[in-house]
Amino acid sequence: MASDPSMELADNLLWHLKQAWYFSLTAVNDAVSQHGVSTAQIGILRQLANEPGLSGAQLARRLLITPQGVQLALKELERRGLVERKQDPQHARILQAYLTGRGRKVASAVVSDAIAAHEAVFGVLTSEEQQTLRDLLARVVEKGTGHTLFNDHIGD
Repeated sequence: MASDPSMELADNLLWHLKQAWYFSLTAVNDAVSQHGVSTAQIGILRQLANEPGLSGAQLARRLLITPQGVQLALKELERRGLVERKQDPQHARILQAYLTGRGRKVASAVVSDAIAAHEAVFGVLTSEEQQTLRDLLARVVEKGTGHTLFNDHIGD
């Protein structure tokens, strides 16, 4: 029985994507492990460094993770003194998150180490190839999720 070449291509693309994701995730985790933050927490730190005062719901949408996942990450970052949350002056039920002074220092170190890991992983591609890959993956994610991706400023 002959195999369907289109299915082989789909399987191959997914396999390569999975392997690239795993390799890049492992590289970033290894690079930032000394800071004791998870990948979800890295995303939150980056977003809050770029735009202080985001709510948990806003962070969840930007990072494409569940609101519950964001809340767990924020609670841990708050417990460690890296993030503080304050009531939104217009909407008392909404909590806005801000980096503390210590949180800004950790965020800066984490982002620096993550950028170095990013460059080690994707340095095999030219800057034009990296931009093409970003554009293609963003199109896939945006079509699949219905959400516009936010730039996290890594590598910019």
